[in-house]
Amino acid sequence: MTRPTVRKRRKRVVKSPEERRADILRASREVFETIGFADAKIVDIAEAADIGKGTFYAYFETKDHALGALWEEYVDAFVATTEEILAKGEAWWPTIDELLITLIEHAVDNAGLHRIVYGSANAKALELCKESNARVVDLMCDFVSRGATAGAFRCHNPDWAFRMVYHAADGLLDDLIARRTPIDTAEVTRSVLELAHRTLGDHDLREKAGDR
Repeated sequence: MTRPTVRKRRKRVVKSPEERRADILRASREVFETIGFADAKIVDIAEAADIGKGTFYAYFETKDHALGALWEEYVDAFVATTEEILAKGEAWWPTIDELLITLIEHAVDNAGLHRIVYGSANAKALELCKESNARVVDLMCDFVSRGATAGAFRCHNPDWAFRMVYHAADGLLDDLIARRTPIDTAEVTRSVLELAHRTLGDHDLREKAGDR
């Protein structure tokens, strides 16, 4: 007589909600990078996180929301760094340079996540990511606006000017990351800083460029 197959039960591991959420996000990123966002299924993420599908849905409505949370973590890290840089004081141009250099390094270090978001994500996930990005842009634009009031930046509309610089840099990085070839971070940095100084009205650009 054939014995019935006994399904092996998953060993229950007690974790805090924060730890479980972190496990799901780690598994999501792993699955998105290996399978691709479009082909990834909730069951794939659940298996990678060693949980049931129901546990996934207790934390995220869809895989789009999981991707949005991954991007929010990425943005949170940069927001924290941005706040640290801004807290140092108001040496206007050095601060702008440091912010942009840090932005570039952070993006290159997280190239894999960029590819997932902008190469594979659908409209819903992109919208969630766009909302997170706005936090960083607003912080920087507020600094630039205060710098313009102080006379450090000389441009017609400092808020719009820096938004153009930010999105130009972000778009360039996305294009370069999508190519999956080595990125010359130093060259990208030089180009972005030159654009920022020209756009925000640095009349001593040539002299400063020669010093770099």
